[in-house]
Amino acid sequence: MPIHSVSSKGCFVNSGNGPTFQPIDIGHPEYLGLVDADTAFWALVKRHKVDAALQDAAWLRSYHVKREAFRKEMDTLRFGLKPSAVYFNITERCNLNCRYCYIPENMRRNGKHMSSERVIQALHLLKAYFKNSAGSKLLPKVIFHGAEPLLNKKALFNGIEKFSKDFTFGIQTNTVLLDDEAVTFLRSRK
Repeated sequence: MPIHSVSSKGCFVNSGNGPTFQPIDIGHPEYLGLVDADTAFWALVKRHKVDAALQDAAWLRSYHVKREAFRKEMDTLRFGLKPSAVYFNITERCNLNCRYCYIPENMRRNGKHMSSERVIQALHLLKAYFKNSAGSKLLPKVIFHGAEPLLNKKALFNGIEKFSKDFTFGIQTNTVLLDDEAVTFLRSRK
């Protein structure tokens, strides 16, 4: 499908000298998306009217009105934001064997746990990093993540207890090991 266009006002589209719109199949029988990846500007266009849309002066004006604001926003999202959260894997092990899991089965069965000392050391490093980079009044987030963090409950709880004023903590868990002790501990840390 050719989607090269030149308007009567010299605006070149998909020519290397102007905006580039990529057609994206959105799974609709009649429409597709046209997206400018540099600005995240998008429009829904009838499949058989792509060339006409790219030559439509009103459509191109709409794009040009929003282009600079969208470009600045994309630049900020790509290069201007500093991390405010991390996923933290305190164990390689898991008590389940889900087919979709990205962690190799042998590692889930026989992998290593981080020691409490190593978790504390890593959280100290994260605290220093966020102190120098976050610049926000919100607490940075640490999400304890897979394999299954509750298999390393002692180190998990030690880290949360020691740094409860420095981070907002979350736990991504399959909940199989979420017992009364864990629930009581986590509720007390709200």
